[in-house]
Amino acid sequence: MSLVKYTNPWSPATLLNKDEFLTPFSNLFDDFFNDSFDFLGKDFFEKGTYPKVDVRNEENQIVIEAEVPGLSKDQVKVELEGDVLRIKGEKKDADEKTAKTYIHRELKHSSFCRSFSIGKNIETEKITSKFENGVLEIVLPKKTPDPKPVEVKQIAIQ
Repeated sequence: MSLVKYTNPWSPATLLNKDEFLTPFSNLFDDFFNDSFDFLGKDFFEKGTYPKVDVRNEENQIVIEAEVPGLSKDQVKVELEGDVLRIKGEKKDADEKTAKTYIHRELKHSSFCRSFSIGKNIETEKITSKFENGVLEIVLPKKTPDPKPVEVKQIAIQ
């Protein structure tokens, strides 16, 4: 009888904790996007936050899509304070005054706020948003480079 026991590294028992397997890939993804899109500002993509978002880098704009199911347009706000863009939402019980007895409760009735630090390359006065079917879309137009060429000035050497 052998004292060494072979364990298949891909067996279900070994992979029970999927976070140990997926976290390095998730970290690589986050680090890549934070490094690649420095112009958006530090920590634009924060981990473990709600609502979850997709961020697309298009030629002339950045588009943020946030899923906020179960909320209406009136329950969601988009704010810009300096270089910080915030998505806020609040869902309350329909009738908070009536005491209810629950056997099991999973539906969340609370508020959230997700912030994004945007860089100086965004036309902040032209940011737009729309809300449809539980999806919030925010469009952040990129600043166009100044077409005026940089003047070359000769400095006399003494």
